[in-house]
Amino acid sequence: MKNSTITRILVAFALVGLSACDGGDTKKTDTKVVTKTTTKGDVKTDTKTTTTTPEPEKPADKAPVVDPNAEKVKLAATVAREISGAPDQADEILGKHGLDRDKLDSLMFEIAGDPDLTQAYMAARRDS
Repeated sequence: MKNSTITRILVAFALVGLSACDGGDTKKTDTKVVTKTTTKGDVKTDTKTTTTTPEPEKPADKAPVVDPNAEKVKLAATVAREISGAPDQADEILGKHGLDRDKLDSLMFEIAGDPDLTQAYMAARRDS
């Protein structure tokens, strides 16, 4: 029973994390149309100029922004990794890290509630 609760929490968090992922980068452009009217005698001339400014591309290998909550993310990822490896020892693992089930729940919900923390957590889990 205890192991299934921890497993459910971890699965729920993973699903929340996946829903926070975006569908990829989309390129945005700003388009400006300027119309200039000039008059010579009885003749009006309209001149339209269109300017498109593309959004600067972001390098794919740019380092993620350092998060002030990095220790929370690291702790959550470490505990989740250890519990995944030995779910029958969940309480001992939590105690070793100064946590209990309620504190782990609070930590996971805090991370899941912040898209930046969720992304950092998913990266930490992926890299481990």
